[in-house]
Amino acid sequence: MKILQISTCDINGGAARATYRLHKGLREIGQDCRMLVRHKESQDDTVVLVDAEERPENPNEDFFLSDIIQPYYIDSNQTELSNTLFSLSYPGYDLSELPVVQSADIVNLHWMAQYQSLVTLHRLFALGKPVVWTLHDQWGFTGGCHYSAGCEKYQSDCVECPQLGDDPFNLPAAILKDKLEIFKDADLTIVTPSRWMAECARRSRLFKDLKIEVIPNSLETDIYTPLSKSEAKEEIGISPEAITMLFGAIDGSEKRKGFFELVNAIKFCLNEDVFQKLLQDDKIRLICFGRPSHELESIGIPFVALGHLDSDEKIRSAYSAADIFLLPSLEDNLPNTILESMSCGTPVVAFDVGGLPDMVINGVTGQLVSLSDSRKMGETIIDLIQKPDLRKSMGKEGRKRAEQEYSLGVQAGRYSDLYKELHLNNKSAFQAVSASAVDTAWCDVRKKESLSVPITTAIGPSFREIYDQVLMKALKTIPVALDILDDGHDSQVKQMKELHVHLEERLVKIHVLTGMLKAEQADGAAGKREIEGLKTVLTQRAAIIENLDAERAKYLADIDSLNAENARCLADIDKLTEWLKDSQQRFSELRTRFPVRVMKKLKLI
Repeated sequence: MKILQISTCDINGGAARATYRLHKGLREIGQDCRMLVRHKESQDDTVVLVDAEERPENPNEDFFLSDIIQPYYIDSNQTELSNTLFSLSYPGYDLSELPVVQSADIVNLHWMAQYQSLVTLHRLFALGKPVVWTLHDQWGFTGGCHYSAGCEKYQSDCVECPQLGDDPFNLPAAILKDKLEIFKDADLTIVTPSRWMAECARRSRLFKDLKIEVIPNSLETDIYTPLSKSEAKEEIGISPEAITMLFGAIDGSEKRKGFFELVNAIKFCLNEDVFQKLLQDDKIRLICFGRPSHELESIGIPFVALGHLDSDEKIRSAYSAADIFLLPSLEDNLPNTILESMSCGTPVVAFDVGGLPDMVINGVTGQLVSLSDSRKMGETIIDLIQKPDLRKSMGKEGRKRAEQEYSLGVQAGRYSDLYKELHLNNKSAFQAVSASAVDTAWCDVRKKESLSVPITTAIGPSFREIYDQVLMKALKTIPVALDILDDGHDSQVKQMKELHVHLEERLVKIHVLTGMLKAEQADGAAGKREIEGLKTVLTQRAAIIENLDAERAKYLADIDSLNAENARCLADIDKLTEWLKDSQQRFSELRTRFPVRVMKKLKLI
């Protein structure tokens, strides 16, 4: 089989790394796999970069969607509920005409935001190939949010989205309507890394009727192996006797990551005698990779910030240097960090949420505490700090579970079985493509540094209905956003304000033309109504004429009857006249025969 993975990035970010690990695992078990990405950082020649052609199909629309509506209607309009990504589903890179895409037996979609639009996805579906979509977050079935922050409106209509503060046009609802229209005939199979995400997809309005499989993510268990904790600590300048707690995130300010709750858990620990004693003896450390929140850095515990770790070996050393890995996420799918920690033999303390119970067996490979219960998390940390043997046994069990359930080969085998099933059931693939053409297109892609494709700005019908109003509102927001920039951005601010004026004038012209068109349409509608009225009058008049014709025919029939009766009367008169003449003649004859006196006597005269 020729398997194509499509992802926005190859190794930058959790979803990208999970995708690349699947790609790598499939190739290791002998599957012929390629990746098409918008952003490439690896040196793998089976990962192919997709570039945009020099000019989009409509450069103005591309600018409006990406640089106006996304930042000024969505990003700057998010409520306090969440600051996690909320991505517009337009524009998109059209991959459907690429020979490597048309050559694939299976297409596996992954994290698609800022890469594929609903229109370009529809064009992929139209190729008739089996498509698998691996959900690394909830964006696939929502109106735009990547995590719903407890909202369940994706199960119905996404109307009045709680993550957007001022949204009079119900943008997420329009996007979800477009998804419902565009996805309805797709040969689509959903894969989720966690049971929680699968349940969300099954309850969603968009995916509830589709085939949904649960296949966990994987990692390189031969790379993420336990190292000596004392040596790993010394490598980053920490005493081997110190108790170390590791946490990490791409962005420590993201609310969903739960760093506010983690701060409160650490503050609880600071009030405990055991923890204070370790602090006084300089035997407690916080370690962080990624960008921590400022509050954690100043909480009063010796802190080691590792920053961005650019290799698997450095990440492995960080996990190995930790005695406890802390994951305070309030929403999460199946985070790579827990897999990595377990594979490196470090126990996990996390909230009992999302896909975390799939990985962390409470009391065996780590500890789960009730969602947002910072006090309980603090108590659990204190408990594990005092139980080195328990930490060690949890680490061993975590490593064993990683090898059994989360190695590259295990995941790749599960996906391979699914692909084979879908491929066998697909009757339409390659009926019009010769085998030699397929093989040539598939093999040639590895020789290319990048592939150029058009960016399409086409949008769905429901979003089209509100597009002008959304754009105008976003444009009106720009001056406010620009006014809060510091003086160091004067030239950029001036350019943006000038651009804003230009765009607003242009949009006003568009609205004027739209108004004129609507007026013409209204006039046309009025004319149509007048014509319909005339038709009604004519129909009524025709009915009256028809009635009059019927009456006239009746009158003519009556006249014919009267004429016939008159003719009969005239005939009778003629007969009577003849009779009178005859009678007069006979009377005259009688007068000659009888005397007058006789006739008088007989009263004949």
